[in-house]
Amino acid sequence: MASEYAPAPGTLALVTGAGGGIGGAICRQLAETGCRLLLADRDSAALDRIRNDVAAAVDGAFVYDQGDAASLAELCARVPTPDIVFNNAGILRAGPILEMDAETITEILNVNLTGPILLARRLAPRMIEAGGGVIVNMSSQLAFDGATTRGVYAAAKAGLAQFTKTAASEWAADKLRVVALAPGRTLTPINAALLADPKTRADSLAGIPSGRFAEADEIARLACFLASPAASYIVGETLIADGGFVLTSGRPAP
Repeated sequence: MASEYAPAPGTLALVTGAGGGIGGAICRQLAETGCRLLLADRDSAALDRIRNDVAAAVDGAFVYDQGDAASLAELCARVPTPDIVFNNAGILRAGPILEMDAETITEILNVNLTGPILLARRLAPRMIEAGGGVIVNMSSQLAFDGATTRGVYAAAKAGLAQFTKTAASEWAADKLRVVALAPGRTLTPINAALLADPKTRADSLAGIPSGRFAEADEIARLACFLASPAASYIVGETLIADGGFVLTSGRPAP
């Protein structure tokens, strides 16, 4: 169903990390509104699953590695120019900073920060030449409130939020709008296990005033809103959707 709060029917959207929990939810939301989809993910099995879910809306599906600059360049060369890019692909590697090796640190930064920047940098000139569009970068609650064992991931997501500001200021005059979304804990299959285990459930929910994780569909609706005509005057901002966690600095509600 068409809505001013979602991209217009027929809009061509590239979704990276399309096979993940949030990426898949974004794809389903877009398909429901009549958008055309370009799906990209490094996990071919996950990519096949979401492609089957939204088959009628898919204009292309691509396996690539966001942490590899050559693979990312090949993806950008193969996809038609999108109207919207959901720069969603990312990985989480947890561990104390002093115990994390250089290879893991490099992987986290390449996938979560360098990759999204390179993707935007390669597609932006084509989108501007075509008349503009929207890039929605996927940041994180942790960009604004770091967490033990998540230091490198948080740094990458904070960098992506700052990249959003600069890219927006450089490209807005050319009608290419850049925004970001920073979800808190979301009910993806990995996080669902935290809630299912009584040992981790209380700790996982502590500090979230709303008392729950977000549904993936909730985050997807916000991502689609940011890419919609209703958000046309939102430029360079990062919308935090975390149930109030950052608001209280992660402290349990009284």
